[in-house]
This record gives sequence, C-alpha cells and structure tokens, in this order.
Amino acid sequence: MPLSENTPAWPEDIRFRKETSTVHGFRTSKLTMSSHSGTHIDAKAHLARYRTSITGIPLSRLILPALVVDCGQASEIDRSFIEDLSLDGKALLLKTSCYPSKPQMEYSYFSEDAAELAVSKGMLTIGINTLSVDAPDSAVVHEILLKNSVPVLENLLLDDVLPGEYLLICIPLKIESADGYPARAFLQVLES
Repeated sequence: MPLSENTPAWPEDIRFRKETSTVHGFRTSKLTMSSHSGTHIDAKAHLARYRTSITGIPLSRLILPALVVDCGQASEIDRSFIEDLSLDGKALLLKTSCYPSKPQMEYSYFSEDAAELAVSKGMLTIGINTLSVDAPDSAVVHEILLKNSVPVLENLLLDDVLPGEYLLICIPLKIESADGYPARAFLQVLES
C-alpha cells in the first residue's frame, strides 16, 4: 500500500507525513509515521508482554508459498473459509471487499476460531487487506497468532490479485526492537 497523507491509519496511531526540503541542490525528506503505517508486519513484540521483534522472525515466514482466499463482503471471516484448505507451511492471505470502501472502523476481520484452526493446520504467516486481523476493540486474534509466532501482515493491497497460490516475498524495514515494520510485499504467480 502506498504511503501518503491519505494512507488509512488506526484512529489513535501516528499518520504518515512527509516533509521535503532542498539543501545545496539535494532533495531530502523527513518521514513521520507509525511502525504500523501502510503495509506492515506485526511482530510478537506488538503485544507488550513479548519481546520478539524483526530479528526473531525467520525469513522462512516472510518468503514462502501463499494462498490468497477471496472472503468477499464477509465482516467476520470464520473457519468456513479455511476448513477445506491445505495451509501447512504456507501464508494465508485474506482478500476482502470490506476495505477501503467502508468507513475506517468497519472492516473485515479474522475470527478467533478461524485463527485457532489456521494455526493448527500449520499456517506460518497471515495477511489481510484491512487495518487489523482483529475485530475493532479486540486483540484476541493477535494473541492467538503472535503467541504461536505467526507474523501478521496488515494493510495489504490485494485489489488486483486473484484467489490462488503464489510465492509471497515480504521484506520489512530492519528497525531494531520494533513492534511493527513497514514492508514491501510481493506475490509471484507459481508456475504449474
């Protein structure tokens, strides 16, 4: 998701801002943003009682096979969306149509029972094209995923991505001891 002053942000979070200046013929920009701006990864340290940051996330959870699932307009993405899927060793990417067309705090989210099922099926990473995998005013899904060392990608841009299997390449900024990391996420079509 491109970072600009229009990038959606959690209501209490720091919004992205860029101030550019020119000195001695060189242009440089000062960036002000949250570690959860735009497309980003939540590490275990996003929950205050954990300390695992980017250095604790193995590359095998950031570069791996991924399954994109179209969840349509479902507000709550429950276990019925993933019951019949093979998730072992894969990233699960949830594409919804409840973002960004609706007001900021009305978005699709992953249910608690679906999160538990996905972890039990061997899912290594999860991503969603909304502000959070959790319902507003909840952190239960983050707790389930992060305590099981499942990185959470949020604010993915999946508008033009078809459901199916891909290779996910997700490269976060290497910010020491951070709880979240702005990232570039790419999907490569797998050859059959």
